[in-house]
Amino acid sequence: METLLQQLMHLTRLDKSKVEPIMSYMKPIKVPAKKTLLKPDAISNTVWFVGNGVLRAYHTIQEEKRMSELKSGEFLEREITSWIVAEGGFLTDIRSFLHQTPATSYIETLEPSKLYRLCFEDYLSIHRAHPDIARVLFENTMIMADLRVKMCCFRNPMNRLRMFEKMYPGMSGRISVALQASYLNVDPATLSRLRGKAMMEASASDMPITSS
Repeated sequence: METLLQQLMHLTRLDKSKVEPIMSYMKPIKVPAKKTLLKPDAISNTVWFVGNGVLRAYHTIQEEKRMSELKSGEFLEREITSWIVAEGGFLTDIRSFLHQTPATSYIETLEPSKLYRLCFEDYLSIHRAHPDIARVLFENTMIMADLRVKMCCFRNPMNRLRMFEKMYPGMSGRISVALQASYLNVDPATLSRLRGKAMMEASASDMPITSS
């Protein structure tokens, strides 16, 4: 539990004496990879805090594909990854959790994960007894949401990739290319090409400059 305490102190930017009272509300659970924690239309009654592992939130859309790929008028279902959360972060369907309305997203584990559950009733208890902590619990989510919006505003996919790598250092080695592409709204082939270009640019910048 000491690791959880340190992670919560880092997340909330509060000292130990203020964080300790909410520790008993955080229920530990170990979850295998590819476990679905939430489905659309269900009510999100849990905030998931990531002790170890990676979670993602995603939704699906139907797209009409080109005639070269499918018969005219046929559709394929595509996943759009909206959130990726690793150690030290929270994930839930925020609107569903706070308003107790049907969720619009799936939430699943991408790795075997050690999670801590905060149920809605316990969140209300924290909100009544420790309103300052309840407020800051979601501040990091709002910050990440702001960064996500800024990322989506980049028309150039290379700029989206660079911002992703700053937001999630080391994440590219932990999740599949397909999931990264889904998060960046590019196809996997384009992402592989962008990474190759970025590696070439990095190698060129490392080359020593020689005088003729």
